[in-house]
Amino acid sequence: MRKLLIVASILLFYGCNTNPDYKANLELAKKWVQVFENGDIELWEEIMSEDLLDQAPLYGMGEVDYATSKQIAEFYINNYTDVKFNDPVWLPGIDTGSMSLDGSVRAYGVWTGKSKSTGRTFTLPSYHNFDFADGKIVYTGEYFDATGMTNSVGPVDRKVVVATMKVKEGNYEKVKELLDAETGLPTTRAYDGCIHLEATYNEENNTYFIIEYWESFEKYDAYLEWRLNDDPSGAADEVFKYLVGGRNGLVTNSDNIGYKFY
Repeated sequence: MRKLLIVASILLFYGCNTNPDYKANLELAKKWVQVFENGDIELWEEIMSEDLLDQAPLYGMGEVDYATSKQIAEFYINNYTDVKFNDPVWLPGIDTGSMSLDGSVRAYGVWTGKSKSTGRTFTLPSYHNFDFADGKIVYTGEYFDATGMTNSVGPVDRKVVVATMKVKEGNYEKVKELLDAETGLPTTRAYDGCIHLEATYNEENNTYFIIEYWESFEKYDAYLEWRLNDDPSGAADEVFKYLVGGRNGLVTNSDNIGYKFY
């Protein structure tokens, strides 16, 4: 009898709080899934509002705008294939103030797919929420381990370069400013073949450590040749002014072997 009362209460709740927009909004949310299953960025443009806010799944990004959200969507479309949102559970969302159905959509499911570059597969539980206005998606939240996913399908062997720079005493802030400038490490990261870039400084021995992942050591060598000899910004020469030994203060270690991700 108690179970019957609970079921009746649930039916009464949904029956008395229906939102006429929910059915249409649900179809929009399902189209959002189709974007990634079919690799259809034009469908993404069709269903997303230019006022979009997107709670991105990547660590530290927070809410991003239409343009950045589109870049993220293009990243997934360009890098993964055989994508499928498995066993989806679609639920109506509620206004947390009034606790009434508001036409928003929630979804649980498991994404699967394969990296185009490595052929490695992923399986990823996820949760998504969607808000709507004027027949478009105006807010979406994506909650899954995006970093773990990219690591799981990443290359078995990465081309790792470790560069060190011996900084003159008292010049850390100046070197940091130069490395953080648009002509510094952001340019390195954007160079053809650079996959990932990290930098850290050790105060005890005044040494900068730059850890770089490249598609190949040949592409790194091409970058280094450009940076040292052809870069019109002269950013490297500016940094060398603050290194012990000038240009000799930069030591690069490439052609490393035995990479393994733990």
